[in-house]
Amino acid sequence: MIRRLLIAASYVTTLPFLPRPEIEADLWGLAKYLPAVGTIIGITLAALFFAFNLFIAQRLVVAALILVTWILLTGAIHLDGLMDSADGLLSHRSRERMLEIMKDSRVGNYGVIAGVCLLLCKFSALSCINSQELVAALLMIPAWARWTEMQTIAAYPYAREEGMGKIWKLSTRSDQLLPAAIVPAAVAIAVVLFFHNWRLMTLIPMTVLPGMALAFWINAILKGHTGDTYGSVVEFSEMSGLVGAAILFGT
Repeated sequence: MIRRLLIAASYVTTLPFLPRPEIEADLWGLAKYLPAVGTIIGITLAALFFAFNLFIAQRLVVAALILVTWILLTGAIHLDGLMDSADGLLSHRSRERMLEIMKDSRVGNYGVIAGVCLLLCKFSALSCINSQELVAALLMIPAWARWTEMQTIAAYPYAREEGMGKIWKLSTRSDQLLPAAIVPAAVAIAVVLFFHNWRLMTLIPMTVLPGMALAFWINAILKGHTGDTYGSVVEFSEMSGLVGAAILFGT
């Protein structure tokens, strides 16, 4: 189980736990580890936030460094998916044409706009959330965003005949969602108890529900999901959780 978790982490992050899987079969059943991988990302970001705060007084600079580190940790894999998805979904073309546009590696106007807007929202939220609540958000939001991604993978069909994301769909079941939530839930409870603040539990629905809504909307248009739209769900969930945290816990 630990080895499979490390394989999943090596595939969806740039953390060098194990060599990145090269064979599609090695990805079978890894979706159930995504929330735990999100916890690893969250712990890394929270630790770096502490380190940056020791040496850098300007909060805007710290926010920028956290955001850049966040992107580097994931290799921008989810951000790339969001931008490709935006190019297709906002093109107002037929379903088939949307899928073709999303498959194109070149980024169009809608992709750039969506990417800039998302990063702007994340940066502004990171720069104004109170330090204590920001640590909590960093520990919780990446994990729950990836749990939302897993729920999307399990709930909706795959939109293409073939694709890099299809192996995730074929090997993910809805009955895996509850066990996959154990690690994020345990971390959330630990964070709430440590900071003596039950309002932090609102970070979970503020992350999960907007991501689910986006997944529902995408499915209504494409009659399914792709690897790119899985990444979109992660990015949108993270952004929603951070913006919600900024509204509730902002300075």
